[in-house]
Amino acid sequence: MGFKIPSFSDVKKTVTNTVKDAKDTVVGTAKDVKNTVVDTAKDVKNTVVDTTKDTFEVVKHNPVTDALKKAVTDPKDLARDTFQTGLRLAYDGATKLLPDGAANQLVKAAEGGVDALAKTSELLTGKNSSLTESLKTLGKVDLEGITRTTDPVTGQKLQGDWPKLWGTWLLEEKPKDLGTWDKTANGTDRVTVRDNAYTEDLAGRPHQQQVTEEFFKLYPNPKPGDVFPPKNATAEQNDKALYRFTGPGTAEASKEKYTSLEWFIGSYRTEVKCTGIDEKTGKPNLTYEVVNNSHFESGTRVPATFQEKGLPPALVQDRKRETGLGVGGDWIQRYTWTSNGVDNPNK
Repeated sequence: MGFKIPSFSDVKKTVTNTVKDAKDTVVGTAKDVKNTVVDTAKDVKNTVVDTTKDTFEVVKHNPVTDALKKAVTDPKDLARDTFQTGLRLAYDGATKLLPDGAANQLVKAAEGGVDALAKTSELLTGKNSSLTESLKTLGKVDLEGITRTTDPVTGQKLQGDWPKLWGTWLLEEKPKDLGTWDKTANGTDRVTVRDNAYTEDLAGRPHQQQVTEEFFKLYPNPKPGDVFPPKNATAEQNDKALYRFTGPGTAEASKEKYTSLEWFIGSYRTEVKCTGIDEKTGKPNLTYEVVNNSHFESGTRVPATFQEKGLPPALVQDRKRETGLGVGGDWIQRYTWTSNGVDNPNK
């Protein structure tokens, strides 16, 4: 099926619906606003003349009063909320306009566009110019991996909506169905992912099989409490626990294609711990944990060659959520799952 350009009617309908969604998010439905602020003419009268505590509390906490309070006491918060609402409108609205499969088509178009720019730059600035070389390098990147849901090598089909997590990070959202939210000691938002779609995807990646092999090499007969890598781990053991998302691995010619999972998480470390022995099989129960920090410095890191010329290590510095404009604040995900009665793969 060809890529369908949204009609004016589609855009108008989506924008109308999106604005309604934003209105619902900020002040509730029209009915709720009416009931809270003015409701019926009788309620308006009561709000004015009734000085009971209940009526005062209703007026005190209505959306208009809350917004006015922010404007007077903390204009920065109001500006941030306004910006976030506008960004969410644009982000969600654009997503709704795209038909099924459009993201893949757009990524392919982007790859073709970069290739075309490289050829144009070669004609205008020369084959060996820095701009041409940079565009050629970018043109070799496998951008389609950002939306790839099937591993072409192993055949694994991802169940989690990994591209959606980019929006969760950028818009600083806290979806309850993703997992349990808390804060670290330094105040960074963290979620322990409970959605099995994501943890099962991670459990099925080849790296987890490799880490399991390393665990059993260190503990041929595991007992509760054994962990890999251990506290006194060697450099080699720490290296075995680490999955590396590399520049060469993002190339279109790479034999091991990255999926949307790797494009979102990047490099990550897996810890394996024996939590008990299965009573039926006598084999160990293993718990796996992957911790990932989504932040700006990782996504905007400058290549070492550019740093040597005086550029900073990252184009955008890390920041906590709900600071500045409230976009892309640090966010930690903790993925954990358990496999019971695990066989020693080295036997």
